[in-house]
Amino acid sequence: MASKVRNVILCLSCLLLFVGPSSSLLETLVQGQEVKDGDELVSAQGNFKLGFFTLESNNYYLGIWYNDNRQRQDNLVWVANRDTPIFNNSGSLTIDDNGNLKISHDGGLPIVLYSGQEGSNTSAVLLDTGNFVLRELNNSEELWQSFDYPSHILVPGMKLGVNRKTGHTWSLTSWRGVVVPDLGVFTFGMDSNHTNQLVIMWHDNIYWTSGSLERGHFTSSFSGISDSYYNFSYISNENETFFNYSVETRFTKSPRLVIDYLGRLSDDRGILVDCISRFSGSSKMERCMPAQLPPCRSPDDVFYSHFTFMYNDGFKFSESENLTLMDCEAKCLTNCSCVAYASTIEDAQTGCEIWTSIPARFNGSSNSNARTIYFLNSAIGKSTSHPTYNIKAYN
Repeated sequence: MASKVRNVILCLSCLLLFVGPSSSLLETLVQGQEVKDGDELVSAQGNFKLGFFTLESNNYYLGIWYNDNRQRQDNLVWVANRDTPIFNNSGSLTIDDNGNLKISHDGGLPIVLYSGQEGSNTSAVLLDTGNFVLRELNNSEELWQSFDYPSHILVPGMKLGVNRKTGHTWSLTSWRGVVVPDLGVFTFGMDSNHTNQLVIMWHDNIYWTSGSLERGHFTSSFSGISDSYYNFSYISNENETFFNYSVETRFTKSPRLVIDYLGRLSDDRGILVDCISRFSGSSKMERCMPAQLPPCRSPDDVFYSHFTFMYNDGFKFSESENLTLMDCEAKCLTNCSCVAYASTIEDAQTGCEIWTSIPARFNGSSNSNARTIYFLNSAIGKSTSHPTYNIKAYN
């Protein structure tokens, strides 16, 4: 009897060792189940996980990521509630009796991902492609899928294009800041006017173009997406027009194309498209669209960054404008009096403050309120109080 008791205790101890801080479920969520903070769905072959995560403070998001040991920002492939973070760990993903796929949480209305019908018999499965699919069990009809609502990352199987029947578009949208998943100002998708090429848009303006697709590769010779690493396909019929891509597993087992908050396109090898220096006209990246500068600005006007503290307050734009760091630079360039700009929220690099003069007095990085401030090169040259700075070129 004592031996049996010891065996039971040993089995329970082993079980507790395997149940860590998170509880991994099977790949399928059925009605009556829930995925809450600490729980994870795992795809059949273990390629992907779905669960709640946080990047800063108490903002929680539901997302899908590669099942590896990288930081969450580096293996993430999809965010469900990027504009509606949950401000505590009370989030719970469920399928209710009416077939609604929703995120419930304390202190607010549910975030509905799919609205079902009364009497629906549905389940949702995390596939080994990274796609999360809601199905009607009676006839296996696909009701909703995460691939139809990409965030800022493209993985093989996702589409960039348009559904001709519904008008629904597939495109990537950047984050608003470094750790702010809210919708940003850059989109990456199919060119609506020339559907055989991809574009990055900044607000409503073309920022970069890929060139046309020829034999699986784009004609833009300086773009990383034009090399043999990627094989793009273009499909157009009466139902839909889109691009997708594939990558051989000998290159990578976790492919991702990411549009970041600065409008740069990158993958696991590094940055592929970078048009940040287009304001100065010195961008080495082919097919970056030059900025339209006012007459008071020159292509030689560039900004330099310095981690410091300004004793005089600048003009702060309203937080409701949701300005990014790139927006702030544009605000400064289009204001002929502006000589410096900075994000008002340093860690996130969001918000905007601009200055029309450089103060005679500075305090460097030792000040607790120091942040990264970008100074116009011509303004620095005119400053006699501080002829030199330990700074680096932003472009």
